[in-house]
Amino acid sequence: MAGPQKNDAKKPGSKSAPNAQEQEPDIEQVLFQGPLFDRECNLKANAKLVQVALVPVKQMISDALARRAHTIILEPREGRIAIRFVIDGVAFPAAAVPGQKGDAMVQMIKLLSGLDINDRRSAQSGGIKTEYEKIPYHLMVESAPVGDKVEKIRIKIDNRKIIRQKPQEIGFPDHLKAKIRHHTSERSGVILICGPPDTGVTTLATVALHCVDPYLYSVYNLADRNVRELINVADFKPEPGHDLEITFDRIIRREADVIYLNPLTSPQDTQTIFQYADRLSFVAEIPANNPAEAVRKLIEWIGIDEVIKNLRCIVTQKLIRKLCDDCKQAFRPNPLLLKQLGLPPETSVLYRAPLPPPPDDLKAQSVEELCVDCDGVPYHGRVAAFELFEMTDGMKETIVSNASPEAIRKQMIADGQTTLQKDAIRLVAEGKTSLEEIQRTFSPGEANKRPAKARPKPPSL
Repeated sequence: MAGPQKNDAKKPGSKSAPNAQEQEPDIEQVLFQGPLFDRECNLKANAKLVQVALVPVKQMISDALARRAHTIILEPREGRIAIRFVIDGVAFPAAAVPGQKGDAMVQMIKLLSGLDINDRRSAQSGGIKTEYEKIPYHLMVESAPVGDKVEKIRIKIDNRKIIRQKPQEIGFPDHLKAKIRHHTSERSGVILICGPPDTGVTTLATVALHCVDPYLYSVYNLADRNVRELINVADFKPEPGHDLEITFDRIIRREADVIYLNPLTSPQDTQTIFQYADRLSFVAEIPANNPAEAVRKLIEWIGIDEVIKNLRCIVTQKLIRKLCDDCKQAFRPNPLLLKQLGLPPETSVLYRAPLPPPPDDLKAQSVEELCVDCDGVPYHGRVAAFELFEMTDGMKETIVSNASPEAIRKQMIADGQTTLQKDAIRLVAEGKTSLEEIQRTFSPGEANKRPAKARPKPPSL
C-alpha cells in the first residue's frame, strides 16, 4: 500500500490526470533507478520507444505517487489504453490514452522492469526501483496478454520507507498475537494465512511469523523472500536434489522450532508438511479467499483427519478505509446502537465522515471545503480488520460433520473467535473508521441502495 504521507498535488477524487501540456513544469518527477531482481534494461537499444513513451510514463507514475495510489492499472478499452489509480482500495479514472501512445507506454513500463518487450503473448512479472520526493519505492509490475498483441499492465506500489513486519506496524491486536504465540509454542502444527489477491496476504504472513518470540524459539525461513526482510529469522537453503522430507530432517537436526514456507500450492508438498507437523511448527500462505475456503482446499488435498489433527489456525484480514483525522466528526451513539454493535454502554463517542451541509444553507462549507488533505473523500489510508480461525474441539466436530462455510462461520461465532465483522467494530470503537465504511465494505450492494444521508445498520456479528 502506498505511504500515508499527504500531498496536495492531486487528490483521490480528481477526475483525470493532466497530460504533458497541462503538467506544471516545476512538479517533481519520479526517478527511475533500474529494474529489480537483477534484470537489465537497455534504453539505448530502444531509443525510439524511450523518446516517445518515457516522459508520459514518468508523468503518470509521478501523478500516481502524488495521489497516494497503491496500484496503477493500464488496460485496453475501445482502441485506447485506460489508466486507473487505486487509492485506499477504490479505483479512480486517471486518463484515457490513444491506442498507439498507450501501447508505447505499456512497452516502456515493461522495458523499465526488465521484461521482454518482444513477447506480448506471455504473462511476465518484474519490478522497477524508483525514488519520488526522496522516498524510495519499488514498483512491482505484472503484464498479461488480453488479446492479439494487446496487454494489460498492473503496477503495485511499495513505499520502502514504510515497514510492515511487526504486529504493531499493521495494528495487529495483542490478543491475536498471543494466540499465534500459543500455537507456535507447541513446536507443532500448521498456521496458515489467506485472503483475496491484493489484500496484503504476504505482509500478514510476515507479521504472523514475527509474532513468534525469537528469543525462545528457533525460527528458520525456507521461503523465497525476494526483497522482503525477516527479523531474527535464519535462512535455510535446501541442498540441490533434496526433497522436502530430507530438508525437514536436516532442519530438525538444527533444533528448529518454527519454519516459514512458500505458499502452499501442491497437494504433495502440503501432505509432507502436515506429516512433519508433529515435530515442527509451520507458517505459510495458502491461496484461498477466506478460512472456510482454505479448509475445504486442505480437505481435498490431504483429507479431514490430517486437517483436524495438525491445522492450528488460519489468519486473514480485510483492508478498510481509515477516516481522515483532520475532518472526521464525533457523534454520541444512542444505547440501542451500542447494544447492536456489542460495544460497552459507557462508550460516549463514535466517529463518522462529515455530513454534507443542508441544501438551503448556501454559506455552509461543502465536504470538499472542510478538508483540503482528503478533498472531501473523506478517508485517508487504510486500516485492517483481522480474523483468526482456530481448530477448537467444537470446530473439529463441525468440520467432520459439515465443513460448509456457513457451518464454520457459525462455529467461529459460537467459540467467540475473532471474525472480520467483529474486529471491524473494534476499529469503529477506536475511531479509526465509520459505520458507513463498514457497511460499504461488507455489504456494498446494500450500501449503494441507501440514500447518501441515511445511517447504515450495523453488520451482523
